[in-house]
Formats: sequence, C-alpha cells, structure tokens
Amino acid sequence: MKTLTVTLICKDEEENLRRLLPTLTFADEIVVVDTGSTDGSVQIAKIYTDKVYFFAWRDDFSAARNYAIEKSCSDYVMWLDADDCVPVKTINSVLNWKNDSAENADFYYLKYRMGYNSDFWFWRERIIKRCKKCRFKGFIHEAVVPFGFTKRFDGEVIHTSSQNHASRNLNLYRKAIENKKKFSPRDKYYYARTLIENGMHNEALPVLRKFCYCKNAFSVDKAEAYKLIAKYYLSKLNVNIALKYLSKSVSVLLPDAETRCLLGDCFYVNNDCASAAEWYEFALTSKVQRGFVNDYFKAFYPLVQLSVCYFRMGETDKAKTFHLAAKSISPDNPAVLSNDKWFVT
Repeated sequence: MKTLTVTLICKDEEENLRRLLPTLTFADEIVVVDTGSTDGSVQIAKIYTDKVYFFAWRDDFSAARNYAIEKSCSDYVMWLDADDCVPVKTINSVLNWKNDSAENADFYYLKYRMGYNSDFWFWRERIIKRCKKCRFKGFIHEAVVPFGFTKRFDGEVIHTSSQNHASRNLNLYRKAIENKKKFSPRDKYYYARTLIENGMHNEALPVLRKFCYCKNAFSVDKAEAYKLIAKYYLSKLNVNIALKYLSKSVSVLLPDAETRCLLGDCFYVNNDCASAAEWYEFALTSKVQRGFVNDYFKAFYPLVQLSVCYFRMGETDKAKTFHLAAKSISPDNPAVLSNDKWFVT
C-alpha cells in the first residue's frame, strides 16, 4: 500500500482546522506548518497530529509549503489549505488509489473547485511523489513544476472560503517589486491577474502584453493572457481589437468554451446573430479543459445567448428550445425570467 502525507500551512485557521482535520482519515501522516497564529490553530492541530511546526513567515508561500514537504515521510505528498474540503467521493478515490499497486504515477492533478456549487474550477497538482522535484516555486500563486508521469485523478478538492485575497496579494507583489525581486513569466502573469482582480485594468494590460512575449511562458497562461486582454476590449465594445487578441489566443491553444462564447459575443455585439449562434453552439460542444474552467460557458450562457440570437433571427421555435434548456439548468436566473415573457403560450 502506498503511504500519503497531507501537508498544510496555516495562520489563524482555528475553525477551518477544526472542520478539516477530522476528515483526513485517509492520510498516513498529517504535517501542519503554522506561520504565526494568534488563535487556537496550533492547539487544534496537535489534537490530530504530533507533526506541528512553526515557520517564520517571509512573504513566500513556496518556502512555507516546501518546509512542510521536508517534514513529511510518506511515499506521496498531498497539499491542502485549511479552508479546503475533501469530499467523501474523493476520499474513497484516494483510498482505492493507495491500495492499487498498478497506480504509480509521479504527479496527479485533481479538480480544484472554488466553492461547493461553483462552476469555476481548474486542474491543480495535488498528489505528488515525494522526492527532490516535489518542491513549490513562486512566492505567491505557488506551484510544483510537473515531472515524470502525470495523470488526472478522479476526484476534486473544494475551496470553501469566500474571503477575497486580491488586496493581500497585490500588497505582496508590490513589496516584491519594491525589493527588486525578479519575476518569472508565471509571476508576471499572475501579477497581471491580481491587478485585474483589484480593478486596475489599465495597469494590467501592459503587463499582460509583455508577458505574452516571454519565451518560457506556459502555453496555457499565454492563451489565457490573450483572452484577458480580449475581454477588456470587448467590455469597451472595441470588437476589432477583441477579435485580434482572441485570434492570438486560439493560435496558441484550441479554444475553450469561454473563448468560443467570447467570439460569439463579438459577433453578437456587431448584430451578426447568425455568426454569433455558430460560436455559441460550438461552445456547447467544447471538451477543452485548460487553465481556469468556468462551466457556465459550457451550457447555461451559450443556451441563453442562442435563445436570444434565434429569436432575433425570427426562428422562435428554435429559440424556445434553447430557452427551455437554459431554464432547466437555472430556472430562477434573471436572464431566464426576463426571457420567459417572450415564450408564453
């Protein structure tokens, strides 16, 4: 049987630890690294593990996570945040995996869902063979560089916190800039995203453009960066520039559902409902899962837009079909309620 250590770093997470730690029954070992709690986090952690350590915070998430990894002793490491949740289905998948001698990948991705009922998720490295390569990089938005045989795992971790860290993250980036810290391409990309999250689009755009010229940038980040630029210009109804950057995104990687919807939006804004409908229908068939995934663009949003497009083209029966499909997903959505009046029989 494979052994597994769960590692997590925390600061003032007493309530979250009280909820999370009792559920980690699948772990052979739990390592908790505290970075300066003033509540009862340490005392709660010690109820569930004797491997509780202190790490002096130095504005570097990777440093803290790597310290936790260094304290682990199992075959594999699974990292979590204190405000994460591991569903029962995932726990059972992990237990089955531990007992399966044929399952020996080096690097496993699990879905990381942003909330219990959220459509927003992304693949995140989560269970990793413990070795020298199993180390995080990046002082913020840290990640382990993939190595060896990688595989997607049947399970997900749910991030339960509704707390917005945009301001905190921006302060960390600004402090790093003041200290003349050299940014990797990935750092530049996430710095731009943080600027956007703080409503600073004008500052984000030049950072994104420069990032797109980085030779060592990950393709998925580059495709997403072009998409972010396109979304900004589309919000300003500058369709031609939006289309230019969406084309650049598609030239890097196949378009995901959101990119297809954005292309549909460009034609919709230009009152070309026929072309818009083609892209929205294309979104419904999307199986591309890259970067940040929002299932909203795989079903509900394109269905609503198709209903509107076909209604405007005079194809009311077809419009009603798409409207009812959208209504079956979210009957109380404002867009559905607004469109209902056009399909009263």
